[in-house]
Amino acid sequence: MGQVAHKSNGARTKHVPQRTCIACRRTDAKRGLIRLVRTPEGRIEVDTTGKRNGRGAYLCHDLACWDAAIKRRALERSLRAEPLTPENQRDLLAYRRGLTAAESHDADTDTAEELPRDVRV
Repeated sequence: MGQVAHKSNGARTKHVPQRTCIACRRTDAKRGLIRLVRTPEGRIEVDTTGKRNGRGAYLCHDLACWDAAIKRRALERSLRAEPLTPENQRDLLAYRRGLTAAESHDADTDTAEELPRDVRV
């Protein structure tokens, strides 16, 4: 006999895809991590849209994870790519340092936004 489907009256929770950082093995929401993709030319690039074609791997926003992934060659292993060229390493770390600077700038502006307008100095 068949299974009986039960209807629930509550709202359905939306499925949030989970991904794992290749350096620290921490699991987080797909949008909470940064996707890197291997291009057909063999370069490893940051996928800002999360939808580019190619084999992908994910890293945390933590600079230590980026350094560890490059030092331990975790990127090459997970993406099944040739060893990173010095230019490719430089580009990836420059992208990460740019994110770090933007995050610290955002943290500085967030504290001012939390105060009421008439309390700001």
